[in-house]
Amino acid sequence: MRFNTPAIAAIQFALLACGGSGGTAPTPTLSINIANTTIVSGTSEQASAVLSDGSTPTGVTWSTTNSLIAAVNNGLITATKKGVATITATSGTRTSQVQVSVVPGPVVSVVVYSGNNQTGAIGSQLPAPLCTNVLDAAGNLIIGATVTYTVATGGGQLASPTAPQTDPSGIATSGLWTLGSVSGDQTVTATVGSANVVFTATAH
Repeated sequence: MRFNTPAIAAIQFALLACGGSGGTAPTPTLSINIANTTIVSGTSEQASAVLSDGSTPTGVTWSTTNSLIAAVNNGLITATKKGVATITATSGTRTSQVQVSVVPGPVVSVVVYSGNNQTGAIGSQLPAPLCTNVLDAAGNLIIGATVTYTVATGGGQLASPTAPQTDPSGIATSGLWTLGSVSGDQTVTATVGSANVVFTATAH
């Protein structure tokens, strides 16, 4: 049997021209672009959804696993409470996720944790140290903040440390307070930057 070589070549060319030996183009995948996945409480980060072929996805919806930590609206992620949240973008049957971590913002307030309103004899040492928390605007505990404790009225004194840092539980603990020689209310101020809180003790 003889083969017609030109005819075979023509058939092969026709198959190639019709895509007979080609593969199916892969379906574009969805991903999320974001500059920073660690976001400071009280700030926002814009995320965008993109397709792997470079085209723009349509009908994208956004969601979060915890809106108290990080809310999302049209890809704009707003950070509030310290913690981790997963942000999801959905376009049709395609989804993509990114995990964001929220960290505390700048110091806004110093608050009493314990040790306020103690009572003791004039010149005596009070039994409990003075303890504070340091918070940002959202009420997040700030770890590692230095709190300066200063006797304000009454003439007493504080044992070391007088400038402790907030520990991993968010508490800054002073040394014990020895009351001064003035009867009635005496005070100590705990300060971080421009934020402060006043402790009061009564000497009798």
